[in-house]
Formats: sequence, structure tokens, C-alpha cells
Amino acid sequence: MVYLFAVLTLFGHWAISIFIINRLHSTALPYRLMKAIDLIWYSSLFVWPPIVAMAVWGVPQLSWLATHPMWRSLGTLYFSACCIAFPMAVFTWVQHYFDTHTTSRLEGNHSRTIDVIERLGHRPTGNWSTTLLSSLPRNQVFNLWVQEKSIRLPRLHPELDGLTIGHLSDLHFTGRTTRPYYELVVDEANELDADLLVISGDIIDKRPCFPWLTEILGRLRSRHGVFYVLGNHDLRVRDELRVRNDLTAAGLTDLGGRFQQIEVRGHQIVLAGNELPWFAPAADMKHAPRRLANGGPLRIAVSHSPDQIEWARSYDIDLMLAGHTHGGQIRFPIIGPVFSPSRYGVRFASGTFYRDPTLMHVSRGLSGTRALRFNCPPELTKLVLRSDANL
Repeated sequence: MVYLFAVLTLFGHWAISIFIINRLHSTALPYRLMKAIDLIWYSSLFVWPPIVAMAVWGVPQLSWLATHPMWRSLGTLYFSACCIAFPMAVFTWVQHYFDTHTTSRLEGNHSRTIDVIERLGHRPTGNWSTTLLSSLPRNQVFNLWVQEKSIRLPRLHPELDGLTIGHLSDLHFTGRTTRPYYELVVDEANELDADLLVISGDIIDKRPCFPWLTEILGRLRSRHGVFYVLGNHDLRVRDELRVRNDLTAAGLTDLGGRFQQIEVRGHQIVLAGNELPWFAPAADMKHAPRRLANGGPLRIAVSHSPDQIEWARSYDIDLMLAGHTHGGQIRFPIIGPVFSPSRYGVRFASGTFYRDPTLMHVSRGLSGTRALRFNCPPELTKLVLRSDANL
């Protein structure tokens, strides 16, 4: 019984910690504060097990916890909370496991893997830590998946059937992963031959990488334009205006806090940007062309975070493209992802989800600040839109 209590307490503590850290990373808290919170969180993962062990087996050094009224009450309360949190976490995981299976509106998913190191002839790393981490067995950080997903939109006009969108997300220009990787990504994105290309945020982290915005992303091409929003990491260069100006100079269209109409095959498409909670406001969709009972323009939203799904639904968005979560970066067998910076936890960590009337695609992203990806390779996706009218 003592051992069961110890296990429940340990896993319950980890469940509470992960629940809190996932939600905090979905907010606009200052970067330095988040780093401090992360340090406390990582410490708790290693400090808590010996505390539990000493408490369960009655180690004398912790006798003051049992005798001091305040600490005894707080300890009892938290130990009890941990015991309750573990079964609740299991129940929530089971519920989400069946809820997050890909929507039936995903009709096809074809992938090919690019061994980046083999393709380039070298490991595209910019410092020793990235070289070390990327060399770990089974780390997929340089196994790029190029995917083509066919998704059926309920209200897509038949004449827009087959419209293609290239979805890139979370490039994270830090210098830790070097230019040749991103140049390969751009070459592959152009090979998609998409009608539209979209980047859903977290483009640049470090100021020395500013030239990459024009020199690398300036090579992106599609028939009807390249569009982007910014994410939380784009705040870190402390020069939002330059980021937007450089991307615009590179030929990309800024959707941050605005919407834009384009015409494809004689039909209007409204593209809207949502960078909340980091950059406000979101696009003012009250003034966008409305969807009507008998049709109207296709509405596509680009958001850095999947947390804006309810905003998209409230404004009758047909398709929302998001990133931010990196798919969890580490996906355990059976369990799946654990860390996902979202108010919904791991529910929308990656994949395709349908919440009437919005179909949402969440990318695993292309890079990150840490070169760790297990069972969660980076992805570049081509979405092929299909109309129900052509069934």
C-alpha cells in the first residue's frame, strides 16, 4: 500500500506540473518570467521523487514536516491532491486519446521522408549542443517529413476543389540549426507547387539571423502568394517592426491582425491572421465579407496557436492553420505527447481536427530551440482541399 501511495503521489505531481506548465506556455507571460518558471518546473521533476521517498519511508530529516502544523497540513493537502490528480490525468488522457484521432474529413495522407544529413552531406548544426542532441539515437530532428493531406471542407465551392496550400510553421531561426537546412526546406516548399504558401509563426528567435528573412524566405514561391503571421518567439528579437518589414520586403504578405481578400479561379478567398495572445488584435472579421446561406468567400485563418479555434468558429472560418505546439516534440509510445503549450493541453498537439464549421490543421513545425524530436519528426505539409459537392 505504501508503494502504491508513493507511485500515485509521484505521477500525480508530474501530472499537476505538466498541466500547469502547458497552460502557462499558452499565455503571453514575459519570456524571462517563463524561463524562471521553467527552471522551477524542471527542478520539481527531480526534487519531488526523493521528497516522496523520504516522506513515505519516514526519513528523520523530514520529521519537521510531520510535526509543524502548517507544513503538515500543506503536505497532507498536496499529497492528497497528487493522489487524486493521477487517476484524473489517466481519465483525461483516455478521453482525449479517442477525441483527438484524426477527423474523418482527412481523406488521404501521403508522406515521404528526407534524410537531411544524407541530402546535405553534413549535419546542419551551429553549436556543440545541437550537434550532440541531434546525434542521439532515434532523434528525428533531421528527418523531414513532406506530407500531402487531402481534406474535405463542407462548404468549399466545387470550382475550388483541388486548391492547394503549403503549410510551414515554427522555423525558429536561431543559428543552432544552420542555413542549409532552411534552404532545403524552402526548395521543398517550392516543389509543392502550391496555390498558396502559409507560415504560421515562430519564424525568428535571434537577431543575427535577420538576413535569413530576405535571403532564405524571399525565395518562397506560390501561384497566389506567401502569407505569414508571427508567434511568441518572434518577440524575442525585440524588433517586431523590422521582422514585418523584412518579410514584406522579401515578398511575403503580413496577415497579423488583419484580413486580406484574394481571387482564385474567379472566387474570393478571405485570409485572416490571429497572433493572439502575443500580438493584438486579431483580424476584425466583423468587417470581412460574410458567408451566406448559399455560399460566399472561402474563409481561411492563420493562427500561431491552436488555442484560437473558438475564435475561428465564432467567425465562421472554414479552415484554420496553426502551429506552436511542435506536436509535443517527444511522443511516448501509447501515451503520445506530454508537453504541449496550449490551454487544451495535448488535445490539439498536431494533426487535423474538425469543430463545426472549422477544420483545423496543426503542424508539428520545422524546427525548435532544442534539437530533440522523438517519434515526432518535423513536417512540411501540402493541403489539398476537396469539396463535398464533388462526392
